[in-house]
Amino acid sequence: MPEKKDETFEEKMNQLETIVKKLDEEEVSLEESLELYQKGVELTTECDKILKNAELKVETLNKKGAEDEE
Repeated sequence: MPEKKDETFEEKMNQLETIVKKLDEEEVSLEESLELYQKGVELTTECDKILKNAELKVETLNKKGAEDEE
């Protein structure tokens, strides 16, 4: 899977889905399974970071909105 630094959250999730499907196949070698698993862990970490940043932005916007109402 080619690595792009500017991939969207959705693209990363699609890659994760592809990895899960491949790992569910019985014909995947041990070496390929390990590589796919490692890539999956990396993608999961990246997605988690994106979600946490989005959550922080939402919290910041909510606080700002509440302050503006006062």
